[in-house]
Amino acid sequence: MSAQVFKTHRKSTLAVPLDGYISAALGKRQLTLLIRDVTLLNVFTGEMYETSIGVYKDRIVYVGKTSTAPPASEKINAKGLIAIPGLIDSHLHVESSMMTPSKFAEATLPHGLTTAFADPHEIANVMGKPGVRAMIEDSRGLPLKIYYYVPTCVPESKAVTSGAELAPSDIEEMLGWEGVWGLGEVMDYPGVLSGDKRMMSILSWGVEHDVLIDGHAPLLSGRELNAYTASGPEADHENFTVESMLEKLRLGMYVKLRGPYVLDTKKFVDALSLIPEPYNLILCTDDVMPDNLAKLGHLDYVCRSFIEAGMDPVEVIRSVTLRPALHVRMHRLGAISPGRVADIVLLNDLKKFIIDLVVASGVPVAKQGKMLVDLEKRSTLGSSARKTMKLKPLRLADFDVHPPVTNGSVYVNTIDFADFGDHEDKGEAFLKMLLTKLNKVKVEVKNGELSPGDVARVFVFERHGKNGGKGFGFVRNLIHSGGVATTVAHDSHNLLVVGTDGRDMQMAANLVIESGGGIAAVQGQKTLAWIKLPVAGLMSDQSLEQVAKEMEALRRAFKKMRVLDHPYMPLPCLLALSVIPHARITDKGIFDVDNQRFIDPFII
Repeated sequence: MSAQVFKTHRKSTLAVPLDGYISAALGKRQLTLLIRDVTLLNVFTGEMYETSIGVYKDRIVYVGKTSTAPPASEKINAKGLIAIPGLIDSHLHVESSMMTPSKFAEATLPHGLTTAFADPHEIANVMGKPGVRAMIEDSRGLPLKIYYYVPTCVPESKAVTSGAELAPSDIEEMLGWEGVWGLGEVMDYPGVLSGDKRMMSILSWGVEHDVLIDGHAPLLSGRELNAYTASGPEADHENFTVESMLEKLRLGMYVKLRGPYVLDTKKFVDALSLIPEPYNLILCTDDVMPDNLAKLGHLDYVCRSFIEAGMDPVEVIRSVTLRPALHVRMHRLGAISPGRVADIVLLNDLKKFIIDLVVASGVPVAKQGKMLVDLEKRSTLGSSARKTMKLKPLRLADFDVHPPVTNGSVYVNTIDFADFGDHEDKGEAFLKMLLTKLNKVKVEVKNGELSPGDVARVFVFERHGKNGGKGFGFVRNLIHSGGVATTVAHDSHNLLVVGTDGRDMQMAANLVIESGGGIAAVQGQKTLAWIKLPVAGLMSDQSLEQVAKEMEALRRAFKKMRVLDHPYMPLPCLLALSVIPHARITDKGIFDVDNQRFIDPFII
């Protein structure tokens, strides 16, 4: 593929010929919308002053005095309101909302989100190129502009069996698709640092063609971080500590900070206050569970949290508008000025970040939390996306464990989670819970049956119809009773089942298989929660309200079963992610991430 092919689809489309915007700015034709007497937060200068904003079709064509504004067919009196650009989220995963793109748009537009850059590596791990294309098609024509990164790590490592593999040639092809805007987060940082041939091919092409490359570099520092940055990734959202943030800022990376789910905003704001000009600071969401989206909001919640932590509101707004626009190289977004796309959010209160009106591409789309327009019902994520569960119902025998001794004791390798409960710093707690450890534990055996005590069993069933593999291992501090099954098992999204009771595990697994994917929690042969996710085993056709309700039920079930949970994401969903230290479980077995090798469950 040539650079010319890649650049062609990136042109900025105009709703009308250019002279139409010029005529409207000069008053020779009516504006389609005039927002009068609003207080503008100017992201270029940091000033706030009263002005009027004129829109023609999809573009801003006038910013100036009300008395000299061109005539308009529709006028909004915005006295007392504050105008900021529409919010831009430069790193998120639509699939984590458990909704399809069109439902996601309905849920997030009222929160001020007008542009999103999504990495669809979840559905790509299930369906490959057809899954990514289906997401693009379902996003087409929405008031929320969704652009997609091409997933770079499908599968995330050689330790898993995913539903598809994207070769370098596939990635080059996809970069030419309309709706694609760059390379997605480079998660395989061990592959980058070791010079893995596949990663070198992808990154070399991206660097040579000056393609936007998103990053993923948790825990990297010093020479390793320098080497990773030199390979092409120009941004990173994996920032759990102040020290990591500062090092990446100083190396010139765009540092993307998420909300209080995964970091202590006060600590980060205090550290940033010592930086004279944090030019390369961005706020993003990454993953937002549906219950949190319904209860707290989306990128607006992140903004609100940083303002409450003491960050200058002007800097907060710049971090979700102008800076992400510069980062993604979309210079017609991110500001309220002539020639820019007319994405405008009107706030009742800047510090509390209360949204009154959302305008997307010149059209008012949401008012005080409610959609003003009906989104057309879509069916682009059709039958192929609903036939990704290739597993037949499981038998109780599928959850049997056969220890190497009939009576006595045996040592087993366990994947240990750290339980920090209601730790004050949720970010620190999440990081410590996320970083599992490998331990050796003595387990009693009687008549060929394990008496595991606080050790739970975990299975991963390959569900894509590739090889029918099954990985088995032991885990501690993750679940204390019942069984949980999920196809939201990053990133390969096989069927992960964890629990203490075989019957509960079987029942939970078969519920998920029946619904074509999802999450189920069973205790004492009673279904406590069941989220049905038939679209690729990741998403639902239901509204935010319905999916959030089901997620809340799952949280209650987890509390009753003493399953390790976190506001950002339930920990069972991350148990199979083979690029996170220090131990994981995949369909191939227990994986020692540090030493890049599989180990036996039993120590003989």
